[in-house]
Amino acid sequence: MGDRPTGPIKIIRATIRANKIANAFWRTAIFFIGFFLVGVGIVLLVLPGPGWLLIFLGFVTLATEFAWASNLLAPIRLRLEKAKIAGRKPAWWIYVLFTFFGILTFIASWWVWTRFPR
Repeated sequence: MGDRPTGPIKIIRATIRANKIANAFWRTAIFFIGFFLVGVGIVLLVLPGPGWLLIFLGFVTLATEFAWASNLLAPIRLRLEKAKIAGRKPAWWIYVLFTFFGILTFIASWWVWTRFPR
């Protein structure tokens, strides 16, 4: 019973892995989706947009099926784990400061919007 997948997504993925044709199609689809995201991310490095985010999401997508992509992301996972362990919650006054400046920005934006109508 230890070999059986427990979650619904794992059950679906195990079913796909059991069929050679479905598994090949799945891996090909993940390959193209992952590299599409990486390619769009590279384009968005020079155009306005979330380029690094899409590159990262593309590699995460590729890492679900390919060991080389998972190995490429291993140092990033290690750094994130270290940051999670070393991180701590900011002091309460930082929350108050950001809230104050958020309200101040909202009021200033409202004032400019009402003062200079289109």
